[in-house]
Amino acid sequence: MTKKTKRSSKGAIRGTSVGALRAERAIGAVTKGFVDWCEQGQDFPADTALLLLEPVKAVAGLYFESTPSADVTSFEPVPFGHAFSQLMEGVEGQDEEELDFIFESVHLYIEFLADTGAWTGPEEHLLAVHALFHAESEESGMPHIIAPELTPAQELEGLAGTELARRMEALLRWLGTGKDVTSTGALRLKDIEGAAAAIGVRAKGVKPSAKYQPEALLAGEPAPDVAVRSVKSMHEEPKLALFWAALEVAGLMDVGATRAWPTPWADSFLEQPDLEGLEVLREFTAAFVALSMQTGEVWDPALIEAASVKTAILVAATTDTPPQMESIDTLLTVGVGPLEDKLTGEVVRADLEYLAELGVVTLGARVEVPPALVACMAVALADAFNDENDDEDDFDPFEASTARAATLKPNPKAPILQLKISIKQASPPIWRRLLVRSDLSLGQLHRIIQASFEWLDYHLHEFRVGGYPGTIYGVAGAGNHFEDPPLDEAATAIGDLLAAERDTIAYTYDFGDDWEHSIAVEKVLPADASVPAVRCTGGRGRGPAEDSGGVWGWSGIVEAVNNPAHEEHLEYRDWLGMVPGEHLDPKEFIKDDLNEDLIRLF
Repeated sequence: MTKKTKRSSKGAIRGTSVGALRAERAIGAVTKGFVDWCEQGQDFPADTALLLLEPVKAVAGLYFESTPSADVTSFEPVPFGHAFSQLMEGVEGQDEEELDFIFESVHLYIEFLADTGAWTGPEEHLLAVHALFHAESEESGMPHIIAPELTPAQELEGLAGTELARRMEALLRWLGTGKDVTSTGALRLKDIEGAAAAIGVRAKGVKPSAKYQPEALLAGEPAPDVAVRSVKSMHEEPKLALFWAALEVAGLMDVGATRAWPTPWADSFLEQPDLEGLEVLREFTAAFVALSMQTGEVWDPALIEAASVKTAILVAATTDTPPQMESIDTLLTVGVGPLEDKLTGEVVRADLEYLAELGVVTLGARVEVPPALVACMAVALADAFNDENDDEDDFDPFEASTARAATLKPNPKAPILQLKISIKQASPPIWRRLLVRSDLSLGQLHRIIQASFEWLDYHLHEFRVGGYPGTIYGVAGAGNHFEDPPLDEAATAIGDLLAAERDTIAYTYDFGDDWEHSIAVEKVLPADASVPAVRCTGGRGRGPAEDSGGVWGWSGIVEAVNNPAHEEHLEYRDWLGMVPGEHLDPKEFIKDDLNEDLIRLF
C-alpha cells in the first residue's frame, strides 16, 4: 500500500481537449467505486476522494490523446508512462507539494484498480504500470524484470548469435595489440575508418580544416550520394563512440594517455571464446545497452525525453505482453501522439531500429527483447534508472572512454568573457578572439582551443596559473610531468581563474613541440542566455600543422611548401597533403568555419 496521500489544496486539474472530455466521462463511470474504496479502506472522506480523481482525469486525458482507447481500467505501459511524465513535467514551477499530490493520487488509483479487481487489461500491463511508480519511490529505482530460465548454453547461443556480438568481436580483433589514441582517449583520425568498418559503419577521419560532407542527423549514416562520411572526431560518429565506450565499460579495453589496448580478459575471449564467451557477452551487451539509453547532450530537452521514452519501451518489451508497434508509432508521431518535439520521435525510432539491426530487440507487430538478452537488459535498465535518480553520481554515456565530461552544472546567468588566445612567438601572429561563458570548465576550454587552432588533440596539455612554478590544471590523473599531479580541469570553471579584465593564464599543448598559448581577458560582459556558450568574433593566422616542430618548425615548413626551390619543398607538400598549385597562406583564418565547429562542440 502506498503512503497516505497528501490532501492538496490545489485547484482541480482541468483540460479542454477531446482526450480530456473522454477522460471526464470515463472517470465518471468508476467514481462511485473509487469513493467507496477510499472511504472504507483508506479512511479518506468522499470530498478528498473526488479531489484525488482530478490528476487521474488529467493523466487519462493525455493518455487518450496518444491511444484510441477510452478505457480507464486498463492502460498500456508505454503511452501511460509518457502521459504521466507529461503531466508531472507540466506542473508550474515544479511545485513539490503539487508533484507529490499528483504522484500519490494516480498511484492510489492504480492500486484501487488492482485491489478491487477492476483492472481489465493484461496482468503484465498492470505490473509494468506499477513499476513506473516503484521506479520513483524505491531506492533502487528499478522495475522488476523476470528473465526466462535458460541454460548457460542457451544464453550463450542467443548472445553470440547477435550482430552486436559479431561487431564487438570484429572491433576487438581490429584493435589487435593496441592503437594510438589522443590525450582525450579518442581514436586518431587515421584509424577511424578501420574501426568504423569493423562495426559496419562507413566513416573516415579528416582534418579540422576539411569541409563536412552531408550526413544524416540521427542514424549517423552517410547521405545517399556519399560513399564514406567524413568526420573530424571519433565522437562525430555516434555508433563508433558507443562501441568504443562499451568496450571500456565492459572491461575489455584499457585506455591510457596515448594508447588503447585490449585487456587480458579480452585476449582470453578471442583465444578461447567457449570458455570466456558467456561472461564477456553478458558484460558487453549490458554495457552497450545502458550506454545507448543515455544522452551526452543533456541540455537538449528532445534528447532527454527520447532517452526516457526509449527506456520505458524497453522495460515494457521485457514483459510477457510487450508493447505494440502501432501504439509506439502513435506515441512518437507529432500531431497525433503526445510528443511536442519531432526530434524526440525521430531519435527513438532511429535508436530502436539500430538496436533491432544489432539483434538487441525485434521490431514486428510488437517490440520484444529476445529471451537470451532479457537478463542483460535488466542490468542495463537498472543502470539507466539509477542514473536518473542519483543526483550525486551523474553519468555521461561516454565518460568511461573520454573521462572528459564537465562535472560543473551549467549556469546560463554566468558572465561572458571576451578572451584573446594567442600562440606565443608565432610569426605571422596566430590568435583568436572568443566570447565564452564563464561557467564552462577548463576541460571545455581545452576543447575550444583545440578547435580554434585546428589541433587534433593527439598530445598532452596543461593550463598553468601564475607562471612557473605556478598551479597546473589538466586531465585528472594524467601524470603529464615530474611536478605534482594537475588539478582536475573538468571540475574548475573558467571564471574561477579568469574573473576580471587583464587576468591571464597559459595553455601548453604537446610537450615536445611546446605550443604555448596566452589566454587573456579583454572584457567581462553581462550574461546572455540567448547566445551560444562560445563563439568566435575574430582572429588571424592559420592553425599550425600537428607535429610540425613548434613555432620555428612551422615557420620553416611554410617557407618550404611555398618555395619550389626549397630542398624539402616536395617532401613537406606531400606531408601536408597539398595538391599541385595549392598555396599555403599562414595568415588565412575563416571565422565562420570555426563557429560551425564550435556549434558542433556546444
